[in-house]
Amino acid sequence: MRIRLILIASFLVVVPVLANDNFQSIGTATTIHSAGVKAAAGVPLYFSSGGAATTKDGVTMREQALANMKRLEANIGTAGFNLGDVMFVRAYLTPGADGSVDYAGWDKAWGEVFNNPKNPNKPARTTVAVPMLNQNGGLIELEFVCATKDPAKMAAGSGALALPVTNPNLKPYGTKDARIYAGMGIMPGSGMYWTSGNNPPVINKDAPLTSYENRGDMHTQAHNTLALLKDNLAGVGLTLADVVYVRAFLGPDGNMGGKFDFDGWNKAYSEFFNTPDQPHKPARVTATTPTFAGNAGGRPNTMIEIEFVAAFPKAPALFDGPGAVGPPHVVLRDYGASTAMVASGIAVKPGAALYLSEGALPTVGGDMKSQALSTLESLKSHLFQPPMGAWTATDGTPRTPPSSTIPDSHTSPRGSRFRSIRCRSLIRRSRSTSLRSCLDVRA
Repeated sequence: MRIRLILIASFLVVVPVLANDNFQSIGTATTIHSAGVKAAAGVPLYFSSGGAATTKDGVTMREQALANMKRLEANIGTAGFNLGDVMFVRAYLTPGADGSVDYAGWDKAWGEVFNNPKNPNKPARTTVAVPMLNQNGGLIELEFVCATKDPAKMAAGSGALALPVTNPNLKPYGTKDARIYAGMGIMPGSGMYWTSGNNPPVINKDAPLTSYENRGDMHTQAHNTLALLKDNLAGVGLTLADVVYVRAFLGPDGNMGGKFDFDGWNKAYSEFFNTPDQPHKPARVTATTPTFAGNAGGRPNTMIEIEFVAAFPKAPALFDGPGAVGPPHVVLRDYGASTAMVASGIAVKPGAALYLSEGALPTVGGDMKSQALSTLESLKSHLFQPPMGAWTATDGTPRTPPSSTIPDSHTSPRGSRFRSIRCRSLIRRSRSTSLRSCLDVRA
């Protein structure tokens, strides 16, 4: 194992893959996407909603991916961004008519948009295979995260749309009539808050797990999960008006023949956002997953998991006073029960640089624990590679990186850079099987 780790480290000798004022990338010259990207401290960000393809875009993965990226290019263009500003891409792929996922077609389309002479930008990327999309015949859904140093243009474009927003750090794009915004810009220097993924609570523990009485139908489960997240936000002084992004993972409803109840999810969503009392609308993506943790044997008692990304309307006092669980960190504070394995949310200090990693895969076989540890090791190694900068202690002074071996126990502080910054799937999808139980996950 030690030889394997050394060989991997040697292979991942980092070279700059793109000179960009907005963000820095790490990776190797031979890969089609970056291993990770770091946005410069305090730059404005833009999160696009998920854009799903349809059969009108073509019948192949390549055709649909190209059409999808063309629409997203127009989406980010309205906010003053271009393809050179895309720092992260998340892709959701579904099987085609033959039952297989066309990763090669996705990679081919990628190479026609990124990492080519016309556009040498290589964003970090995660590709997840999911059972289906909420579009008939759609094979791919994509979301972009962008960074730029021109906040004035982003703010002016949003202001011209006159969309309802109360948080001065949020700059929405889209239309007043749509259920969700096409994208949401975040002004430079904004503090951010990332929640863990939340599942619906049990409403009747004595009811059969396969019944709606246990946790409810999709509408009830989604409503109750959104209520939990609303309370989560309130714990750090935020409201639904501060939500930048909503990501929802839907599981099949066994009482509906295994179908995914998108209507039930949308009904619950519309009770919290885009209402007379709360006109705010975040950017959003909805994906599917075969099951969730605890649904042994496919029992449909849990059908949804939801996570939020939010921005503080003004600099929070979270980093100067009591109230956070765990040791303080220069730029991070974690919240939730001290006995929990993961935080209920992570607050990021205003002006902090944001690092987004690629979706990593295990380098070994074996059981889930072995593969998970291998993947975590890979992600951990990315954090030490330039141009991220030196590893720092909680007082901000440089220190020697810790051992690359991840302990079997969960004794590491939840607020450590490793546990908290990779990234978001470790924090926010902690209890979800959206990565673990989907058909496949690839970079």
